[in-house]
Amino acid sequence: MFSFLKDLDDRLYERYRTLERNIKSASNSFYDAYLDLQEHFLRYVLEKEGIESSAGNSSGSILKNPACRKFFLSFVNLDPHTYEKMADYAQKVNAHKHKREKHVTLDTVLKYVAVIYDVTAAYASYKGIACTPFALSEYVEMFGVFEKENATLRAERDKLREELAVSVEEGKLKETDIETFRSLASRAALDKLSLEEQNAELQKQISTLKDIKLSSMEDKLNRTIEMLLSLQEAVVENRVASYAAGDAICGREMFKAYVEKAKGDLNDGK
Repeated sequence: MFSFLKDLDDRLYERYRTLERNIKSASNSFYDAYLDLQEHFLRYVLEKEGIESSAGNSSGSILKNPACRKFFLSFVNLDPHTYEKMADYAQKVNAHKHKREKHVTLDTVLKYVAVIYDVTAAYASYKGIACTPFALSEYVEMFGVFEKENATLRAERDKLREELAVSVEEGKLKETDIETFRSLASRAALDKLSLEEQNAELQKQISTLKDIKLSSMEDKLNRTIEMLLSLQEAVVENRVASYAAGDAICGREMFKAYVEKAKGDLNDGK
């Protein structure tokens, strides 16, 4: 949705990507990422449009600049309410950074992102860049998605570990598979990573555990096939021995007659 930022400045788009990751993590770092994006955008516009600003580089100081205000309201045709909201949100974020008491909520995310979209999209349109319409529903689905995904992945990983743990302890797997199983990152190690990094690591572990499980199933299947082949060989050997014994005792022809009579008796009894 914000891909049009790449047509303005790659670094600006990367700022947005950081903001998006914080939305997916439902992290309070959303506020810092939001302010970084807004400040980067405003400084970019000042530089590109040749607007002088001696008051400072923070969002608040830039937005107080009469030349900046005139450019956005008169040339970009930005709604005055949206322009004022930029200053309002910058002030609230700064208060959060100092007091560390504000927790990110879905409602906050939706309001803040809508404003930064309106501002950046208006400028992009002014520069002749097409923008995808804003879709609030995307951010409703995006908020906290890493945490939900994390819970699902952990449950799948734990189930696979439990299924294989007994075989590992009893040494029923290949040595290489046992070593791989025991080398997987522990829960404590995972907890030190960000949610995004945890999910990537969990996906790797699930893939590895599935490979070990498949390898174990293949080994069991191979052993079963070997056992059946061995049994088949034993049956053949017993049959040969029986015929040989029969021939030796009563002669081949008489033995065949006994076999046929036995078959007939069996059929009559059905």
